[in-house]
Amino acid sequence: MTLQTTRPVLEKLDSMGSKVLDIDEETFELFTCDLPSTDLGMVNEKSSTVQVEVAGQQYEIRQSPGLLTSSRAEGTTGAALWRTSPLVAEWLADKSNSLWSNGLLHTGATIVELGCGIAGLVGCVLARHVSCYVLTDQEYLMKILKENVQANAILPAHLKVKGRNIMGPASVPTTSVSSVKTLALNWEDVDVSALDEVLFHEQAIDMVIACDCIFNDYLLEPFVDVCEKISERNVASKPIILIAQQLRSDEVFSTFMGLLNHRFNIWRLSDLCLPSTLQSGSGFAIHIAILR
Repeated sequence: MTLQTTRPVLEKLDSMGSKVLDIDEETFELFTCDLPSTDLGMVNEKSSTVQVEVAGQQYEIRQSPGLLTSSRAEGTTGAALWRTSPLVAEWLADKSNSLWSNGLLHTGATIVELGCGIAGLVGCVLARHVSCYVLTDQEYLMKILKENVQANAILPAHLKVKGRNIMGPASVPTTSVSSVKTLALNWEDVDVSALDEVLFHEQAIDMVIACDCIFNDYLLEPFVDVCEKISERNVASKPIILIAQQLRSDEVFSTFMGLLNHRFNIWRLSDLCLPSTLQSGSGFAIHIAILR
């Protein structure tokens, strides 16, 4: 099943949220509400391992506090688990949500995540429910990312779900690590043909996910560029671009949305489509974009 960007799909998006027509108005509406006072948004920036529960499953994520405090030119923010990821993963794993009910997510989907970070949590969770999930980020994160995938992308023999032990794969859907791919992808020097290393020839991408990747001014245009190139890679369809972000800087947000709006149609998902943790006033926003 491949998602086609036909009018019915656009109508579904119109029913799920409001189309962004004015960037200044969108910025004003999101940043003038009473946003919760938070730090930058890491789950725990000091610990080398972080345990989180998503959709009833426990995940242990290895991260790198040393990288966070380093002065790498390539950046360091990918070295930790950010608060947005567990919230988005929990929402996407719930098949009662509007993405699943409208067919924008489906079990045969191929998904590419941009800027997955060292944790790869969204991929480890969602790969249990789709055909193929590709986690991408910079080369320096790949070693620990692959270790996190190996540790978290296969259900153990005893799966602990909300305090109960459930035996074996017959009770719960299982995921092979082979359905989760990892790929080094640098937005500033990207050739999306690199995706052919992990996808079948001309395998269509149904969705691109970016979770809390919008914060550095100098990466905004490269991010939009890579979204456009991935969208153009599909021969007969345009993938849905799902962008989840913590609302930090109205200036960065406005600049990004302006760049995105030049090449993509954008919708902000309504509160009816989102859990309370991601609704208006939560400090987070979920947008969907499709290449014009």
